[in-house]
Amino acid sequence: MRTLLIGNGVIIQYGGSAYLNASIVNRALERIDSGRFPEDLYPKECAKFVVALQQEHERVRHGEYDQYVFTSYDRSSLEDFKRRYSTERSYSVEEIGFEDYFLLFELVHNKQGVGNPDRFNSRGVLKRMFLDSVYNSGQIETVHESFPARFVSWLKAYDHLFTTNYDSNLETACGSDVHHLHGSFRTLSETYNPNSFRNQLKDDLLDGEKVDPNNPHLYSNCLVSYVGDLKSYSMTQSSLANSAMDKYVTGYKNDPSIRQQIEDWDESNVLVKRLKEAIKLNVERSDLEHQEQYPYKMLEQLTDSLEIVGLSPNNDRHLFSLILANDQISEIRFNCLANKRLPMPSNCFTRNHSKPEMSESYGRKCKRREQTGKFIRTGTAR
Repeated sequence: MRTLLIGNGVIIQYGGSAYLNASIVNRALERIDSGRFPEDLYPKECAKFVVALQQEHERVRHGEYDQYVFTSYDRSSLEDFKRRYSTERSYSVEEIGFEDYFLLFELVHNKQGVGNPDRFNSRGVLKRMFLDSVYNSGQIETVHESFPARFVSWLKAYDHLFTTNYDSNLETACGSDVHHLHGSFRTLSETYNPNSFRNQLKDDLLDGEKVDPNNPHLYSNCLVSYVGDLKSYSMTQSSLANSAMDKYVTGYKNDPSIRQQIEDWDESNVLVKRLKEAIKLNVERSDLEHQEQYPYKMLEQLTDSLEIVGLSPNNDRHLFSLILANDQISEIRFNCLANKRLPMPSNCFTRNHSKPEMSESYGRKCKRREQTGKFIRTGTAR
């Protein structure tokens, strides 16, 4: 079984500089400055907020926000952030990774003591602004028109195609299914799906908000986060929720004592009230479940060979953790441009108790050592 995992490098290679980070950040600010944005979906203040976060960037690099880190994943994210940005120079607004702005966002809100719902809502509109810029008025969905026929034929040779990209260029070019690990512009988030489990509850969790038919990509299930742990949580959340709900429902149906405990829950707590309602609703309608929109389980079950193209080893380490925990993958081939001999961080490529052999062979295939995982790095850009 041959599997291919594709990252944003392919879109940059065939779509051009419009999809580099600097272009995404600048386009987001320029759209607001020129008034070419859906101001009912995210406010113009988002641009000012990004500039304000950029001004905190230097203070974060110099440790002035260290005391405002309250979780282990934020702490590791901050350490990684400091490794990637030098303290010897300043950074312009477009030189900061757009997902890194979400770490700055959390640190500033921690310092200011801002909690939900204000924090949640502010994060949501900031996400929409950047997603809108990535979408580029739909132009990103036309990049496949620049794919060479040879590249498309190469794609079609694989049994499974996975991507971390939000666009649908691969499925359009190949005419086959593509598994979007971090969501797709074309997939409606469960949050906004009127048929989803959560939206069957009596409370209007959307507070009357309806999907804007002119901007469906801003209601999609695309994941945007500064840390892989949060992406991983979002990817597995529905599966964990379904498992927990099955246990509640089974107990409610079959154990009178558990049923009575649930009936006695204090409904003055809104979250408890909604959980109780959801359990009783699921007892009546067994077909209800949270839709699992991120195919991480398929990644865990891959066999034989995996090839990776256009994916930075410095990003999305949660995916490398899933891949390297899968002992059924016998070979991993990492492709990069031949002139980009970048070091691969070893903590991305450590499989369980042993470290896979690193090859700098650039196209020269190496034999797999039986006692370790296999990682081959090549320099041929497809």
